[in-house]
Amino acid sequence: MKRTIRPNVHVPYSLHDMRVIGFEVNGDTLIMRTQSGMTKTTEPYGQPDGHVEFQKVDWDFCYVYTMDILANEGRFSGRKMSLQDFISEFENSGFEVIDETFGYNSSKFSGWLLQKRHLQECSIEIYHLGDMVYVTED
Repeated sequence: MKRTIRPNVHVPYSLHDMRVIGFEVNGDTLIMRTQSGMTKTTEPYGQPDGHVEFQKVDWDFCYVYTMDILANEGRFSGRKMSLQDFISEFENSGFEVIDETFGYNSSKFSGWLLQKRHLQECSIEIYHLGDMVYVTED
């Protein structure tokens, strides 16, 4: 029997514990801006300023899920919307990234959304046929 081990993804930067403060759309490119850059995951470690670009975004397959927090487990209520609709509602909000997941042509971010003093669990799914680019100012 043949066994194949899936390699872990070793990204050069992490957005864990970073607060997303804005999104910019330029055609099929999405720019995600954080309040305090990103964390470098290799030596020399640091937290450079910068943003993330997603190229060739396929908007038809990008979604945001928000879930009201009622308890740690059990029933919940929530909402699914297109990423573009979410971006238009995102002004004056903050999304704190807790987890990052990367797959085939996709990047997913889970965390906490603070919107108009209302805290929710949130998951952002970005489907992109192009690269995910970390743009730093160092």
